[in-house]
Amino acid sequence: MSKVTLRMIAGWEREVLSTPQVRDLVEYHVARIAELAIKSAPKASHKANWNSIKRNIEALITLYDTWYGQVIIEAEHEVRHAMLQERGWKDRKGRRHPARLFLKAALEKARIE
Repeated sequence: MSKVTLRMIAGWEREVLSTPQVRDLVEYHVARIAELAIKSAPKASHKANWNSIKRNIEALITLYDTWYGQVIIEAEHEVRHAMLQERGWKDRKGRRHPARLFLKAALEKARIE
């Protein structure tokens, strides 16, 4: 009968989660969520304006201690209507406009179970 000793290395998660393979996985999933959000974003007209919601959704991947991915919606400070579309809003006359929930739907479609 042999004895096995388990030795844990402190900080092993950081070493594993900062590898290029993990970066590829994070990049794939973040790009997929961004693609789903762009597909389901509401359209205002047939024109592709500079401030359309679809043109202001992008994916970003950075390395802090581990690879970190995020979908950025409207980084341009002059464009802010995507979150109004997502949550719903009241116009100047006080009429309520319902939420579209297109971002929530994109996250739910990309969910892994």
